[in-house]
Amino acid sequence: FTGNMKEYDRIMKEDWVSDEWGDRRQELVFIGAGIDEAAITKALDDCLMDDEEMEKYLMDLQNYEQRTLTALANGGPSLFDLAGNDHMDVEENK
Repeated sequence: FTGNMKEYDRIMKEDWVSDEWGDRRQELVFIGAGIDEAAITKALDDCLMDDEEMEKYLMDLQNYEQRTLTALANGGPSLFDLAGNDHMDVEENK
């Protein structure tokens, strides 16, 4: 948005409707003949979290963030830690 702060301000004001999540709107387009719109809508709706699942997700996210910050404050593991091995630091056997 360099040089276009007006557009940036518009996006922040109009498109980011939630202070917590911002704009999470997604748009999908299905093109074809004989598409069952109701079945597609139901399948997509079934992917959404209910309130209980969302609450658990938020708690898990908060716990993850806290563990990560604690680990980083203690010198590791890195953000790339995979099963105790930072794959960016491990030499490959050749």
